[in-house]
Amino acid sequence: MSQQALTPSERSRVGLWIRLARCYNLAFRELRSGLREECTMPQFDVLAQLERSPEGLTFSAISEKLLVTAGNLTGIVDRLEKQGLARRETNPNDRRQTFIKLTDKGREYCDKVIPQHTHDIAQLLGGLSDNTVQNLRTDLDRLATLLDEKNQ
Repeated sequence: MSQQALTPSERSRVGLWIRLARCYNLAFRELRSGLREECTMPQFDVLAQLERSPEGLTFSAISEKLLVTAGNLTGIVDRLEKQGLARRETNPNDRRQTFIKLTDKGREYCDKVIPQHTHDIAQLLGGLSDNTVQNLRTDLDRLATLLDEKNQ
């Protein structure tokens, strides 16, 4: 289907998609520069999830929260383990299940980096009014709900 065959409504939606992708890429680039060199953004995302769950999380729970495949997650966790930031623990009640937990070094890293990352996000979006932020959140929640329904 050529661009000319699109209806005005379809063109508008494609334009929205392009703008969403561009904003994500620009924000990702900016926020990535604020992380320390030893951590990639996907690794940081896993660490942030683990920081919220001191009891640890299973691979499937992390995969579901971050919308990543188990294969991708395995590599990320391998690198976090190698850096001493996370560890795997077998569930003593079900040896088929493995929990990923922060190490003390991982917790210290999160204690330093998460507040700065949160501040960086606030600064990045600081040019938006509170009303605009609320409207964007509402609209993006609606979009996420629609996309979740399509994926079920």
